[in-house]
Amino acid sequence: MARPLRVEFDRAVYHVMARGNERRAIVRDDRDRKRWLDTLGRVAERYGWRVSAFALMDNHFHLFLQTPQPNLSAGMHDLNGSYAGYFNARHRRVGHLLQGRFKSLLVEDRGYWRQVSRYVHLNPVRARLAARPEDWRWSSYPGYHRPARRLAWADYGPVLAEFGGDGPDGRRAYRAYVEDALGRRLDNPLSAAVHGLVLGSDAFVERVRAMVAGQAEDPETPTLGRLRRGAGMAEVIAAVVGRLGGQPERWRAGRRCDDPSRAVAAYVARQASTLAGRDIAEALGYRNVSSVSVACRRVEAALSAGRLGKALREILADLATNH
Repeated sequence: MARPLRVEFDRAVYHVMARGNERRAIVRDDRDRKRWLDTLGRVAERYGWRVSAFALMDNHFHLFLQTPQPNLSAGMHDLNGSYAGYFNARHRRVGHLLQGRFKSLLVEDRGYWRQVSRYVHLNPVRARLAARPEDWRWSSYPGYHRPARRLAWADYGPVLAEFGGDGPDGRRAYRAYVEDALGRRLDNPLSAAVHGLVLGSDAFVERVRAMVAGQAEDPETPTLGRLRRGAGMAEVIAAVVGRLGGQPERWRAGRRCDDPSRAVAAYVARQASTLAGRDIAEALGYRNVSSVSVACRRVEAALSAGRLGKALREILADLATNH
């Protein structure tokens, strides 16, 4: 099966969806929902994402966000891998939690914030998880309904800008727009996407086609002509060992290895590559994806304690120079 097309550039806007493997639940209770929400917030802050709408359901989730840097794939690998590691450990399960790779739809940054955000916010109502969108605490809508319920890392501005701004009148107008759709069938705005990949004007679609062909020439957005392929594992390992040392030849499954560089390589791979968790595990000699997540959490703990920060910035800069 072909891998989904990923188009990443500065300030790109996406609708993202990920579903549980075999459509099974990805959350079982509010403790799981809280952990997923906290993980999303951490990822949004780490990658600089501007998350304007999200909705966590029982067996899937929706995100509507802008990425100031071309890092959607890296952030999604972090989000899905970190949460899956937690979920499997807590519920004593193994195997994939999410079904394949996440789906992403590239959206034009003009005229679609209201439609797509309403579609995302009404998902819990359509699924009969709540009678009204503000009653579902596991979405961004409560923050639009009442400022006191806002999340510090969410970005409410782009949606409300289409209703006059983030003031009482703008919030009232957006609430009315969402409530107008309650109880009646609406066309899915995402169904208008070209080939299910791009939602926008003809000019925007043509611009994306040129990007995919490597022919974009836009002086206002110079990164559009450069599609990011991400670093390979050989490059990640070389960059980590070059800065921190290490013995990659000892990184083999079934063999005890306390080499801290291996954990750093796992963390960097999540940040700087588009590789699936299982590929990272295989390349670094971990038993499974959960082991990769555990290693990444050790690195995160070191970062929180004020260690490794400088080295990691240098490693990521080394990789960015070549991509």
